[in-house]
Amino acid sequence: MKKRIISAVTAVAMSLAAVPSVIPFSNVSAAEIMRDTFDSGTNEWTGRGSAKVTASSDSRYEGTGALFVSGREDSWNGATKELGSEFSQGNAYSFSVNVMCPTADKRNLFHLTLQYNGSDGEAHYDKIASGECFGGDWIQLYNTSYTIPSDATDMYIYVETEKGTSDFYIDDFTAADEGTVIDGSGDGGKITVGDISGDGIISSFDVIAARKGVINGFAEGRETFCADVDGNGEANVADLVLLSEYVLGKISEFPQAEPIAPPKSDFNYESALKYHAAPDYYLNPAGTQGKVITENYNGINGGNKLKVYLPAGYDESKKYNIFYLMHGGGENENTIFSDDVKLNNILDHMIENGELEPMIVVTPTFNACTAQTFYNEFRQSVVPFVEGKYSTYAEDTSAEGIRASRMHRAYGGFSMGGVSTWAVMQNCLDMVGYFMPLSGDHWSGNSAQDKANSIAGAIDKSGLSQREYFIFAATGTDDIAHQNISPQIAAMKPMTDYYTYTSDFSQGNLYFLEAPGLTHWWGYVRHYVYDGLPYFFHEG
Repeated sequence: MKKRIISAVTAVAMSLAAVPSVIPFSNVSAAEIMRDTFDSGTNEWTGRGSAKVTASSDSRYEGTGALFVSGREDSWNGATKELGSEFSQGNAYSFSVNVMCPTADKRNLFHLTLQYNGSDGEAHYDKIASGECFGGDWIQLYNTSYTIPSDATDMYIYVETEKGTSDFYIDDFTAADEGTVIDGSGDGGKITVGDISGDGIISSFDVIAARKGVINGFAEGRETFCADVDGNGEANVADLVLLSEYVLGKISEFPQAEPIAPPKSDFNYESALKYHAAPDYYLNPAGTQGKVITENYNGINGGNKLKVYLPAGYDESKKYNIFYLMHGGGENENTIFSDDVKLNNILDHMIENGELEPMIVVTPTFNACTAQTFYNEFRQSVVPFVEGKYSTYAEDTSAEGIRASRMHRAYGGFSMGGVSTWAVMQNCLDMVGYFMPLSGDHWSGNSAQDKANSIAGAIDKSGLSQREYFIFAATGTDDIAHQNISPQIAAMKPMTDYYTYTSDFSQGNLYFLEAPGLTHWWGYVRHYVYDGLPYFFHEG
């Protein structure tokens, strides 16, 4: 079992290879270029996006006040200020700001970012420094040697978060000559696994703190996180043993434990689910409606768009399962939430009536590549972009973070989108736990058995068990795709080393819903989503 990295604090991005001699900082030092304490106002900082900023004395790092940032509707919304002529292109500077999110027991990743216009006439965004803390702790974002890009004009500095829309405070923003060490809150809550006391050292004091926490309960979320040294999601006696062995020098790293198995789902599955169309009124707007947002991103295939459905009452402090649903040939990211398909209305009613847990649904497009190769953009561009911005079960968008949350991620698609679904399963099993190919087979090999074998090969390579991937496929018996997907499923069903055929996913992991007489049309396919999606995300 691979051992985990002990420190969970996000490293501050600093290029220190050529840092000049350190310049001590003082309030009257000639090295200082700009300093905003917010003790008597906003110091010309303004809200970015929907955010609003006010000077507040409710919380502060030092002095009598701080800048309070609220009303954020997106992660990039925050506090910003223009950098004037004191800052020159190609020169390096020292930057520091202290930040704090008041939301208790919540981990937050903050960025100090530079926005500027480049010589290409486009806006660019460059992270100066980053840091992670728990709610209630101040943390310093700092970099003693950040170089302003040589073509930068119209420069603005701002504070944002990696994801979410929580309110936050900033205090004591300082810019100085390169190499200046600026006093600040430092690592704040010191989110280091094993360092329960937060003093920056893992010692016998942490063993004592961990023992008290296991017996009496921990006072805050940071302590619980730091005491869970084996990373299985629970601080317990096993963690105490490992922590003691680490302090005594018997081990030099904390091993990664297997996550605690969740309790068995009590979801009421049917073992042989039949086709049922959603009630007609589900196509009309629900009383409580979610939101469909258009997003633009730059991916490996250039600029592209996708749609994001957020359920009613979306709360960035909560975690949501996520379903990526792909359109068919000749369609685009707008199709599924259009007035022709109206899947957003169906989702709203299902959630409102308790048939579906609130979840995020994303409709990307393969039109910048092909359905068969979209898995590359899905892996490298779409998932990091979407889940870096919206609240899912991914703690972060690293390969490890995405892999750890794969059982809370699904992918499906209609027609050529179904083709893309099988390609994602073959190439992205480490990222996705649930699959919904609709009226589309796997374009790999010439025969149904070839297609089945290619999927089995991917499963072999992944090392996953039958309880770690689930397939709900569907089509109509008069659908033009039936003659292709039906033989493929028939070839997969006897492969009992890989599949147990039933729609009761507490017992098996493969099912094929065949709707009598239905053809190749979203007007029918949207009801396959209505039937199958409630069966996702209960296992694993």
